[in-house]
Amino acid sequence: MVVAIFAFLAIAAFPGVSGVEIEDFWNGNAHFEFVSKARFPTTPGGSYGANVGFQFVPRIVNGVDTWFLFHREYFFAPQPSYCQYDFARIVVRNSTDQGRTWSDKIVVTAPVPNTAQECAIVDGAGYFDEESSTWHYIGQCLDRNHAWNMCHYTRKSILPNGPFVPNPANPVVRGGQLWSQICAQPNAHCHVGMVDEGTPEIVAKINGEYYVTFHGWDAGRVQSARGIARTTDFVHWSVTGGALPGDAIFASIDCNPWNISWAKGGCVGGGEGTMLYSNGYYYHLIEAPDVSLGCFMTVGQQNWVLGLLRSPAFTHAGTWQQPAPHNPTVVPAIKQGCYIQYHRLFQDQTGVYLEFWADNWMQIHKLVSGPGSWPIIAGPPPARRFV
Repeated sequence: MVVAIFAFLAIAAFPGVSGVEIEDFWNGNAHFEFVSKARFPTTPGGSYGANVGFQFVPRIVNGVDTWFLFHREYFFAPQPSYCQYDFARIVVRNSTDQGRTWSDKIVVTAPVPNTAQECAIVDGAGYFDEESSTWHYIGQCLDRNHAWNMCHYTRKSILPNGPFVPNPANPVVRGGQLWSQICAQPNAHCHVGMVDEGTPEIVAKINGEYYVTFHGWDAGRVQSARGIARTTDFVHWSVTGGALPGDAIFASIDCNPWNISWAKGGCVGGGEGTMLYSNGYYYHLIEAPDVSLGCFMTVGQQNWVLGLLRSPAFTHAGTWQQPAPHNPTVVPAIKQGCYIQYHRLFQDQTGVYLEFWADNWMQIHKLVSGPGSWPIIAGPPPARRFV
């Protein structure tokens, strides 16, 4: 019988054995070192470039530090004719050696005809609620009408290794549903017209409510932002009250001052973000591009970088602290849209880790003591698969 002794919650801090904290990195007294790299082709020797959208949930299982990795997978079956664009599912796998080796995949949820997820489920996040021994997954879902919404799934178990049950209310968030409310608030750092709630991450559970962050895109104004909402059941949502700012938590006001030569129009705002709570602060590592929130793959055409900010609470855009060295915190070895993607900050009992996809590899780095170079250059990983 598998017994879960420990559950990672985004709102709890777990000092690493080494005692090195994300605050040490913030203060320039620690740096990230390469640990491992991986790719996940759908079939041996097959395509792997689209199988990304990574998210980690560390737990202790039978006394062993175990990472559960959720990610999307394409090319697992013939694509139906009614799915014009994406056809993807979510899988989970685990590692007990800091990503040096991984288990076989297990399907979490897959497209089902005539549902909100009939074409794709991608780019979301898993979360284990220790109080109810329930796993949650929330991600972007796509049907034949080509509109991105958000769908939610659960599994009542101490392990995520098996099928999750779709929420009967799926899609639990329709495109623009939350942003239309956030951007209508007084002095909001976004405009009504922002849509496409996506790349959700469950960052905390406070007083019985789940706090979920997500990006948004305003094509007419060429602006993006990251927002936050709360829910008790992933069906009924609030964008104000509780611990919410009633505003975006990241927008162009945060990234325009960064030490980078933005294209005309400046930084458009934020995209995918990841949070780690430590020593009284929410640390937020978020991607920020210029030109568009879409990827421009021509070398030299688009900046696409990661910046680290922190705040003691979920405060509104323009108020989060920025590190003393400067932002961006992570820059690509090649100036190219989406060269860096699907990054995560996470922590287990052995330490703090940074993951990102760059040069077609999922790369994992561990925080160690001592100053390092700033910014971090995301490029080709070492030739060895792990250290």
